[in-house]
Amino acid sequence: MIDELREQMLAEQAQRLARLELRNRIHTIGLLIWAALLLGWLVYCFVKLMAMANRTAVMQAGTILFTCVACGAAFDLPAEYLVKHPFIPKKSVSVGAAGGIGLQGTVRMSRRLRCPVCGKKAWCRQDMRETGKIGVNSFAEAARRIIPRFFLVEAVIFAAGGVFFVLLNAVLN
Repeated sequence: MIDELREQMLAEQAQRLARLELRNRIHTIGLLIWAALLLGWLVYCFVKLMAMANRTAVMQAGTILFTCVACGAAFDLPAEYLVKHPFIPKKSVSVGAAGGIGLQGTVRMSRRLRCPVCGKKAWCRQDMRETGKIGVNSFAEAARRIIPRFFLVEAVIFAAGGVFFVLLNAVLN
């Protein structure tokens, strides 16, 4: 009688351990899928935000003042040109707190452009105030469109994951 009871208890414990092992495997796979969905949505929205910010900068059709270093002439260039040609060589001077901690900002940026006045391909200094205005405005406009949808879908993914894990615990406990 005691041996039968012992075997029955061992069988019940083995079943319980098997259920717990299955639950843990499903938990792990569920967490990996959940994390991949959350991270994938974040990356997708970030890429879409950057692309939309570039498109809105083009739509704003702002102009940026450049000064040719070779001849000293000032000329305007549409922001659309800089968006369509992102690989123009450039150099910049940034200032900020030591060690990269704290606020940092670009003080001066030059791009290698063909000057319309002298015709030479030279470093042309960019007006940072106008560049900053165009960049901030286009980013803010794109963020107003993307961020609400991002948080809505993110909340749905969080809720679906929470419901999944609650149901998993209820079924396999």
